[in-house]
Amino acid sequence: MDVLYQQELDMVLEDKPEDIDDKQWTRINLHACATIRSFLDKELKYPYMKETSAKKLWMKLEEKYMTKSAENRLFLKKRLFRFQYRSGISMHEHLNDYNKILADLANLDVIIPDEDKALCLLNSLPDDYDHLTTTLLYGKSEVKLDEVSAALVNHECRKKEQKTQNSQTEALVARGRTEERKSGKRGKSRSKSRGKFPAKDECAFCRQKGHWKKDCPKLKNKEKEKAGSEANVAKSGDEDFEFALASSSADGHSTEWILDSGCTYHMCPIREWFSSFEELDGGVVLMGNNNACKTQGIGKICLKMHDGTVRELSDVRYVPDMKKNLISLGALESKGLKITMEGGVLKAVHGALVVMKGTRRNNLYFLQGSTVIGGAAVTEAADAIAQTPQGYGICVLGMLVKKRCKDW
Repeated sequence: MDVLYQQELDMVLEDKPEDIDDKQWTRINLHACATIRSFLDKELKYPYMKETSAKKLWMKLEEKYMTKSAENRLFLKKRLFRFQYRSGISMHEHLNDYNKILADLANLDVIIPDEDKALCLLNSLPDDYDHLTTTLLYGKSEVKLDEVSAALVNHECRKKEQKTQNSQTEALVARGRTEERKSGKRGKSRSKSRGKFPAKDECAFCRQKGHWKKDCPKLKNKEKEKAGSEANVAKSGDEDFEFALASSSADGHSTEWILDSGCTYHMCPIREWFSSFEELDGGVVLMGNNNACKTQGIGKICLKMHDGTVRELSDVRYVPDMKKNLISLGALESKGLKITMEGGVLKAVHGALVVMKGTRRNNLYFLQGSTVIGGAAVTEAADAIAQTPQGYGICVLGMLVKKRCKDW
């Protein structure tokens, strides 16, 4: 239909105007019929090759393929309600397929409210979009299709950017020392490189005489270089092992939360995650390699926990130069939470309630949960504790009920 309007041939779908003679009208109809047939598949256009009236051709096609029957409406509604995301396609392709179904229903005069269109689109997404769905729906009385479509496209763009940044991650390999090495015995690879035990006046590291290993200048220089390097994971043990020390690139930020006993405050480098934010010159945070990162603000971040409950993390420092998101176990413990670690699982417990949970990977505990971003705001947060800047407030979010939660 758009092509007919574009070529000013839409008049052929109506009766012949009086100011056009028969010869000209026949020519316009032939032009319109050829245009319509050019958009049909080869298998579909042959039965209509001899048709010279564009109006009759259009009515035949409409009668065959756009009959406004209950059967056709049922077929298209089934397609709409059963519509699901197909793995491997882009979000643009998914939205195009969805909009095509909506257009077919509109051609059958089926009116679907905009909110139902948006909800059906959210229902078509896979499980790994549950976090985004929660963010889009929380605290809203209505949701629009255009907003959901834009959010899905932006989310896919962010995932692609994050994947590109993660591909730049470096891996450093280290090797531990076994009990056998500690006891003085050497493996084959050791014996090949060293050859024999050092003499009494010989350095066990550089094999030069005149000093021992503890006073070796080469070893001290190596330790200084090692202390200046950035490493996120470390592991030691009594058995032979090989493992990777991961160092994130300077461009990307991690989206996971680390439950850390070595940090004083909760810290996050991603400004967009804060549901409420106050600019603050909070001094600097001293990193493990003695680098100083400036604190530029403080605020609250909403987290969806392991049990699906959305809680609020308060007094979070905004440190843009960091690469990781840290939850201070010391701050949690100071608010009365009991921290337990057993079997690779960390739990922060208050009474019988498991407030948050983390799992161990590479000897670091990562939060079982995700960040609620954007439209999901806190209905009513717990009061901050003025005497303790690293206080931790938790608030269970409710759609209709406002409830004050206890400060921890």
